[in-house]
Amino acid sequence: MTPRLEVLEDRCLPSVTSTVPAASDLPPVIAAANYFLSTLPKGYPTVVFVGDSISWEYIYGTGSEVWNTYMAPLGMANYGIFGQTTQSLLYQLSLGQLAGISPSVVVLDIGANDLLQGDSPEDTAQGVLADATTIHQYQPQAQVIVLGVLPGMQSPTDPYRQEGEETNRLVRQMLEGDPKATYLDIGSIFVQPDGTISPSIMFDYLHPTGLGYLELTNVLLPILEQSILPTLSTGPSASSGTPSASVAPSNVGFTPS
Repeated sequence: MTPRLEVLEDRCLPSVTSTVPAASDLPPVIAAANYFLSTLPKGYPTVVFVGDSISWEYIYGTGSEVWNTYMAPLGMANYGIFGQTTQSLLYQLSLGQLAGISPSVVVLDIGANDLLQGDSPEDTAQGVLADATTIHQYQPQAQVIVLGVLPGMQSPTDPYRQEGEETNRLVRQMLEGDPKATYLDIGSIFVQPDGTISPSIMFDYLHPTGLGYLELTNVLLPILEQSILPTLSTGPSASSGTPSASVAPSNVGFTPS
C-alpha cells in the first residue's frame, strides 16, 4: 500500500498514523528495558542506533568486539533492545530516548520482530515508516538511515525471508521523496551465492556472528564517516581525543566471536 504524501516541517513525508502503545500493552521485559535505557545518561553521540536485537547484539552480544573497536570510539550510541517491535520502539521514543541530544545520524533497525510475531509485510512497513517519521520529529537535523530487514532463516524459500523482502520493497517505496531518510538494504552480505545463509555469518540464521557484524560494519562505517567527520572535528567529543574514522574495519585484524 502506498500512503499519501504531505508536507511536514518543509519535508515531503509519507503520512502515517503513529500510535504509542501503553506500557501495559508491551511485554514487561521490553517495557522495562525501554524505560531503563531511556533514563541513562546520553552524552553527545554522533550517531545513534535504535531498533531490535540486531542493534542490541551489536553492542552487547556477538558484535561487541566490533562495536567497541570501531563504533564506540567515534562517539556512537546504541539504544537497541532485544524483542523490540515497531510499536514498542514508538514507546521508547515517547519516553524521551532521543531528547536532549543532536546526532548527525540515526540508524533505524526494526521490523523483524513484527514479522516473527505474525504481522503482514504491509503492516510492518507502515510501522517502520511510523518510527522513521517519529525520529524526524525528535531529530529534524539528523539523517535517518533505515536498514532493510535482514534476511533470515537458512533457505531462500522460507516464508519469513520472502516476507522480509516484501517489507523492504514497501519501505523503500514509502521513503521515496523523503530527503532526510536513506534506505539501506545490506542483506546481500549475509547471503551465499545459492541464497542460503551460513551459520558462520548468522549463528541462528537471524542474528549476525562476530564475522557478520564485521561485514555489516564494513558497509556502514564508510557511510557514517561522511556525516560524522565534521562533528568529530568541532563537537564536544573532539576535546576528549576521539580517534579518526579513517581506518576501515577490513584493514585491521579481528577474531570473530
